[in-house]
Amino acid sequence: MANLKSWTVRDKARHVYTFGDFRLAAGKSVYLHTGKGTNTSTDRYWGSGAYIWNNDGDTAYLRNSAGTQIDTCSWKSSGSYTSC
Repeated sequence: MANLKSWTVRDKARHVYTFGDFRLAAGKSVYLHTGKGTNTSTDRYWGSGAYIWNNDGDTAYLRNSAGTQIDTCSWKSSGSYTSC
């Protein structure tokens, strides 16, 4: 189990989502939605009323609570979605 408290996901334009007190079970995934909704063990909601990700391409950056970059995911416009 990983404690993601204070971990962040951000884009190139420096929009930032910060995880609250959230624990991710080993081998499990969490989906981060940019809109509004109710957080669950598998889905977290950014709560933004505006678009975050650029349709013509963007990069997501995952950083731990110390600010160290852990992972990135980039995409370009392809007419479909990307799962990182």
